[in-house]
Amino acid sequence: MEFWIIGSVLALYFIVMIPVQYGNITETKKELKKSGKTHNEMYDDMSFEQQQMQFNLQGSPYTLPASLIAEFIYYLRHRKEKVA
Repeated sequence: MEFWIIGSVLALYFIVMIPVQYGNITETKKELKKSGKTHNEMYDDMSFEQQQMQFNLQGSPYTLPASLIAEFIYYLRHRKEKVA
């Protein structure tokens, strides 16, 4: 019984985090295009608070499934931009 409760809560968390992660990926990619910087340069220019927020959104093992799904959705929606 506990397995189903914990599994349901985790599944709900992953589902809720997908749009959050997708928005973060979209804004990061827009900022990279706009600034013309590399990822490392962009993160070096961020404040400490912004760096911590990005680390928690992208580097947490709890958000990894949502991050992978959001990255895949971003790839599917924007793959024609890379070809052109």
